[in-house]
Amino acid sequence: MMNLLFSPSGRIGPSAYMKGIIVIAIIGAILGVLPLLSPAFGALGIVGFVTFYIFIALGIKRSHDAGKSGWMVLTHILLSFGVGAVALFLVGLVTGVSLGDVFGAAFSGDIDAAEAAAETVEGPMYVIASVVLGFIGQLVTGFLVNMFNPQDAGDNQWGPVPVA
Repeated sequence: MMNLLFSPSGRIGPSAYMKGIIVIAIIGAILGVLPLLSPAFGALGIVGFVTFYIFIALGIKRSHDAGKSGWMVLTHILLSFGVGAVALFLVGLVTGVSLGDVFGAAFSGDIDAAEAAAETVEGPMYVIASVVLGFIGQLVTGFLVNMFNPQDAGDNQWGPVPVA
């Protein structure tokens, strides 16, 4: 499992890639909910960098499996940002609070409006909606990466065909 998540070398098939994406999505969901329990858990955001590294390592190996350069992981990152933007838009629709409203209040200089917006974003409804849609967004990103990167049938320069 450690090699699957932390090593960018070699190849992984679509099912192993999805297993890794599910691990990332679960870690992200747990980290997203923890600040509701205690604000002290907000400091665990550093784990987000670890999950981002795992996402990159998985993407490089998945690209290798499709016979492409590891640099293709940049397209996976862009895809993830696009799916994330759609998820944030949906969170705004579900909760009635968009990040545009929050940033607008913060940059307006109106301290009361900025504090009210911050309380809304930190509220349970917004956090839970963000976590659920973020989890789904990770799975959608993984599905799309697999869909657009068919597995090479034979051995390639990055190694033999991975066993399922």
